[in-house]
Amino acid sequence: MSNKIFVRLDVDDIGNSIELSLLKGDFVTAQQIHNDIQKNINLIFKKLQAESSVIILMKGCDDILFSIEKCDYDLNFLKELKDTFKLDSNFTLSIGVGKSINESMLNLRIAKISGKDKIVENNS
Repeated sequence: MSNKIFVRLDVDDIGNSIELSLLKGDFVTAQQIHNDIQKNINLIFKKLQAESSVIILMKGCDDILFSIEKCDYDLNFLKELKDTFKLDSNFTLSIGVGKSINESMLNLRIAKISGKDKIVENNS
């Protein structure tokens, strides 16, 4: 049995916001949204790197996948990341947590289709 928890976080509706700006011909706003999301994803990335048992498995433009030791997993830490991201970027995060990468991805999908801006976990 694994002693790791897998977490996948993803920015909500960023693609739609950038696409809408581009369709309106507003390239400046599209680039500003992109830059702001990148800045805030990088801040989360740095916070995660500071945690000793976190292993970053993937960092994309608007998402991060990482593992953490079960004994170090803290739901409040994820809530804090989510709340800070929303405050700083005006965008929400959906987060899926699981005992495997597949389970974290499934829980992320559940968070997205059940209203977004949620953490869905299943790590019993």
